[in-house]
Amino acid sequence: MIILNNLSMKTTILLIFILGMNVKAMSQTVDIEKLKIEQLVEETFANAALNKLNTHEMRRGFHRDFAILIPQGNDLFRLSLNDWIEVVESYKNNPEKMKSGIRELDYIIDVLEITGNTAVVKTQFFRNKKLIITDYLSYIKYPEGWKAVAKISNEHIINPLQLTL
Repeated sequence: MIILNNLSMKTTILLIFILGMNVKAMSQTVDIEKLKIEQLVEETFANAALNKLNTHEMRRGFHRDFAILIPQGNDLFRLSLNDWIEVVESYKNNPEKMKSGIRELDYIIDVLEITGNTAVVKTQFFRNKKLIITDYLSYIKYPEGWKAVAKISNEHIINPLQLTL
């Protein structure tokens, strides 16, 4: 049995209280960062590259050296941010494609994990309630905020956005 004198007990209680406050503050900071990333995903990805086709917003949420990594056989094709924006602009400027609604998708953010200044986001996209794409975005927190640096995808149906790359 450990017997603490009155001063030691007060010090122990104070330390436990301070540690508890620090853990709570750290948890709140992570929650705030998660909200920032979730908003960024919605505004600069789900409702920019898709749905609203706002390429200006895409530039806000993605690092200038961002790339979509696409396996081709044993090789890896890198679609740069500028090339991706051109694909979106081309779609947006084609009345026939716009009428098709191919890029109008429902989505959920299924996973959002933060470790220090890095994060990963898993977003699932649906057309007519059918899962068609699962995307994984990697983020890094820079002095000016979070930026997506890479994306990989799993297409649950063949060429769901009818792209020609």
